[in-house]
Amino acid sequence: MQKVKNGVQLICLVLYLAVHFLPEVGGADPMGFQWLYVSAIDLLIAGYILFNYSDFKEAITGIFKSQFVIVYSLYLIWALASYFYALNPTETLVCLARLVSTFFIFINLSVLFYKKDLFVLFKQLAFLVTLFAFVDALFLSIEFFWQLGQKPFDNIILSLRSIAYGNKNIRAASVLINVPFILYYIVQSKKIGKVFGIIALCLTLFALFILNTRSTFVGLFLIFIIYTVGAFIVSKKEGRKSIFFNLAYFILPIIFSFFVSNMVIKHALSLQKGAGGYGTVAKRIVDITNDISSDNRNARLDFWATGIDYTRKHLLIGNGYGNWKLSSLFYEKEHTRDFVVRYHLHNDFIENFADLGIIGGFLFLFIFLSAFLLVLKIWRNKAYSKYHFAATIALMAISCYFVDAALNFPVERTVMQVMFAISAAFLVAPFSALKKEKEEKSKRIFNPYFTNGVIAILVFLLIGSIAINAMVYKSLRLQKYMMADLGTVPIMTIDQVKSLPSIPNLSFNSMPLPAMLARYYLKYKKYDEAYRLLNSDKHANPYLHYNDYVMSQYFAAKGNNDSALMYAKKAFYNWPTANVYFYQLIPMAVKVKDSTEITKAFNTYIKFRNEPSAWNTYLNARLELMGAKDPFSMQLIDSALKQFPNDSARLTKLRSSFSFN
Repeated sequence: MQKVKNGVQLICLVLYLAVHFLPEVGGADPMGFQWLYVSAIDLLIAGYILFNYSDFKEAITGIFKSQFVIVYSLYLIWALASYFYALNPTETLVCLARLVSTFFIFINLSVLFYKKDLFVLFKQLAFLVTLFAFVDALFLSIEFFWQLGQKPFDNIILSLRSIAYGNKNIRAASVLINVPFILYYIVQSKKIGKVFGIIALCLTLFALFILNTRSTFVGLFLIFIIYTVGAFIVSKKEGRKSIFFNLAYFILPIIFSFFVSNMVIKHALSLQKGAGGYGTVAKRIVDITNDISSDNRNARLDFWATGIDYTRKHLLIGNGYGNWKLSSLFYEKEHTRDFVVRYHLHNDFIENFADLGIIGGFLFLFIFLSAFLLVLKIWRNKAYSKYHFAATIALMAISCYFVDAALNFPVERTVMQVMFAISAAFLVAPFSALKKEKEEKSKRIFNPYFTNGVIAILVFLLIGSIAINAMVYKSLRLQKYMMADLGTVPIMTIDQVKSLPSIPNLSFNSMPLPAMLARYYLKYKKYDEAYRLLNSDKHANPYLHYNDYVMSQYFAAKGNNDSALMYAKKAFYNWPTANVYFYQLIPMAVKVKDSTEITKAFNTYIKFRNEPSAWNTYLNARLELMGAKDPFSMQLIDSALKQFPNDSARLTKLRSSFSFN
């Protein structure tokens, strides 16, 4: 029976780590199915723990005495409370479901690891991660070499996202966070294990360098520093020889992979014509500062400045957990195109301050600070000497996550959340193990009624997270096709889209789903249902004004041109960079013969998007309203021909419609 119980931890680790290989399964984004899978595993493991409550009773109460767990729990509670002031409470529920799922990975594993043999468990984890990392890096390398010479180097790099990760930056971060565990496996293994581990590490580092992501180079440097410090602390009793070998296990694979990847990339660049955005590993490392200090408006410093400005104006409470995608629109409406929304700040720390105010922001920061303090406590305490190396490795993994959180947005990416929760669970575990060795005599602190109440709340949160994740996954399966209909005449039928869940009410790129759904009912002249949808959740994303755009289409279909124009103007002037808003407004203004409005809209639009198609639309509108002999129209068309000589065919054809006599 004991062997069965000891095997449970390994099975749970395998189940969680399997998320690395889960694709989108029909969804618009792989995270939809991945979060549903993780929350289902959470329920399965939590059910096992509660079914064997007598065995885990001490663990359930014991883990909540850890400072790290207390801080993490307070952060969760504060994020949950933000539902009541969020700009879009439904979107907050969607993001909270992911936070709850991650919290349960950590809690489940912390309970299962409580006073267990951590050396066996950590080596099992290290072997699993090493095996998974080897397979992932091998497939990435094969995918890279298969495309070499067939595509430009930039296109190859951008394609290396894998079906499970969404984009190559997420994949790179997921590759990096495996490195600490591979190092642990190398150091703790015998000869054959060391050889396999070194091969896996070289291949993983090669994949990391090929992915060419500068943020992961920063992370690699940080974990090298931590590993070096840890090597001296862990191996000082064993002498210089042990320190030398432990450092060599990391340094030599880095050097080897660096030079091999540099040669391969140089060869790949020689096969393409012209320079691209990606260069050799050496060049990317030299250019790291450009990634955060560029004058380009897309630079990270500009992202962060908007988040800091919003936080300064909303110190106590922010916009609600996961709602930055809405707040960002205040800053973006004149600097983006169409419906491209910066739904993350590329810094989870600043984003937490914007979402949760100063208290929530500092609680998120304290999660990482408390992790660092835990490791310092382990390093400084001789009683924990046997756990020094494992704690160092766990801190390295959390540091990888920390760097990614400072430069990207791992908060919603399932693979990174799983690795963070596993690393945190192993970081907390040594304290319970030491209590076992000391035969701790302290009495139970928590009142049983309080404990049972906390368990009931956690179960409620877990079941709620599964329900929400299931609805999000179902929605993403429909969004995959609905997004293709955006801005065009919808192709899908009502029967195909009518089962769209009410949660979420925003698409994966922040479009209001009720308004998107209403367009399908307009197509089939189901006007009452379309109108109901447009009014059912008009505040899902009021700042993008897509609701007004569809409302304009509704009134146009009903023959109410004045109302159609009013809503078209509301949409366009509040989001003047969206071409569909402009091309909706001009025909409406023509219908009501408002020549002043078409000129006003045109002048507004070309301030942001001076495009030949806009001139063509405007000149056609003038032709219809002012006739072929309007002298100002003639001047405009000549001006357009000078500005857009490469697009003269349409304009020349239009010019022939005007009379110059």
